[in-house]
Amino acid sequence: MAEGVKVPTKSEVWKMFRQVDLTPYHEEKNNLTYVNWARVWSTANDLIGDHLQITWHGSTEYLPDGSKRVLDYIQCPGGTASVCCSALVGGEKYAECTLAVMDYRNAAVENPTSVDLQNSRQRCQTKLLAMLGLGLYLWENGGEFKPTTSAPKKKAPAKKKAPAKKKATPDKKEESPDVVTSEEASSELKAAVNDLWERGWKPEGKFAQEIKGVVSNPDAVAPEEIQKLVETVKNTGEIALKLHDKKETKTNG
Repeated sequence: MAEGVKVPTKSEVWKMFRQVDLTPYHEEKNNLTYVNWARVWSTANDLIGDHLQITWHGSTEYLPDGSKRVLDYIQCPGGTASVCCSALVGGEKYAECTLAVMDYRNAAVENPTSVDLQNSRQRCQTKLLAMLGLGLYLWENGGEFKPTTSAPKKKAPAKKKAPAKKKATPDKKEESPDVVTSEEASSELKAAVNDLWERGWKPEGKFAQEIKGVVSNPDAVAPEEIQKLVETVKNTGEIALKLHDKKETKTNG
């Protein structure tokens, strides 16, 4: 880690991760909503990759000849197993997670293979990042993303009873409410990305590819999904810029 780089505190990581909306990447399997482990890992690295490290823990196995070896998983009764990992940020442990090695029915696997262990490691790492706040809403709110810093909605004041209106003429059409089109939402997305780029931040990797895909063919994506992506871009960019400003302040000081 470069000298002078500000390491985010546990509270800062929590607030940052809680603002990330992974809704556009939701997938369904066995009536459960989830986000692919690679997407979660990519998002975490986009935000705190310079400071984040995952370490794995295991048990010690004693062999018949008296020697021993350290395993990267935990042996459990009945031939089952668990995996365990910790998240280090700037070298300090911020969270630890243990997960049983399970099959698609969430039943413990006896004598797990290397594939079983690897699949469980990916799940455990994803759950570990959720314990830091990234995608935690999948285990709460019925799996619906709800920004934690949004102000509570105020009740609209009671409307005064308006005087009776004159009957409209038959040929007068009632105006319909404004409806945002995919093209308009795409323009808003481009404006948000350009603004953040001018201030020193730009999306990378799969995040950038997704934005490029929406901008190049907005009609292929529902306006509501594009608007969600706009909010994700704004939240992620603002957080990254704040961390960058803190880093610059620390370096100049």
